[in-house]
Amino acid sequence: MERKYDITIRRATEEDIETIQRFGFELLDFERQNWDPTLDAKWPFTEEGKQKYLAAIRNKYTIIAEKDGEPVGYLIGKIIDASPDSARPIKQAYLENIYVSESVRGANIGGEIFANFKTYCKSEGVSRVNVSVLAANENAVKFYEKIGFSPRSINLSQEI
Repeated sequence: MERKYDITIRRATEEDIETIQRFGFELLDFERQNWDPTLDAKWPFTEEGKQKYLAAIRNKYTIIAEKDGEPVGYLIGKIIDASPDSARPIKQAYLENIYVSESVRGANIGGEIFANFKTYCKSEGVSRVNVSVLAANENAVKFYEKIGFSPRSINLSQEI
């Protein structure tokens, strides 16, 4: 795919906390409006939300994508070490959050952000990357399939 923008991807620092909180809000608000009204989109701005994002910056692989020096997306992922007492003793990663600003969607920025995470995962000996997505979010499902994900398991839920 032809690049429409010059994108820089870098590790997030604690100085990026407000940007990550804003992106977290935009992601949750979009999902709340479209699929899950139980989500609290303001959670990223709570003290608990802020602390969780700061911990992600410190302890997980948290990256920011920038276009012309302005943040346009982020990813939070983590590595899950293989457990010797597990039936699946492989090193895996989990993509917790990925978000691209609506104004630049469709320009493969999400693909570039994920490619950066995938390269990091390979360098850490990861064998598999997992992600969960709302089944009703068809655009997200298509995005993940486009970048190489395929269904592995199904999580079901029931409102009571």
